Amino acid sequence: MFQQLEEQQKVVQEKLAAHILEVTSGDGLVTVRMAGNKEVRSVTINRDHSGYADADMVEDHLILALNEAIRQATELEKTIVQEWMSSVLPGGLGALGGLGGLFGK
Repeated sequence: MFQQLEEQQKVVQEKLAAHILEVTSGDGLVTVRMAGNKEVRSVTINRDHSGYADADMVEDHLILALNEAIRQATELEKTIVQEWMSSVLPGGLGALGGLGGLFGK
């Protein structure tokens, strides 16, 4: 039983790692690519962008892009885990019998 759960958890992690999210901030100044498992794959700063010379602006947009990528990855994780739970729990309990909202949205 535990081995099966571990295998299923590995599948969930693989699904998350396979999803690549791309977030752009500052009208194309900064682009962050992050896997669904919250691993940053790349950060690109557009050197041709008019805001490139303003280091504070670049830093601000990098933070915005990273935070948005993390938010999207968290939502993706919730969705994939909920799908997994629906497949392993008895009918109607996939969303913890309606209690899933207790853990935040």
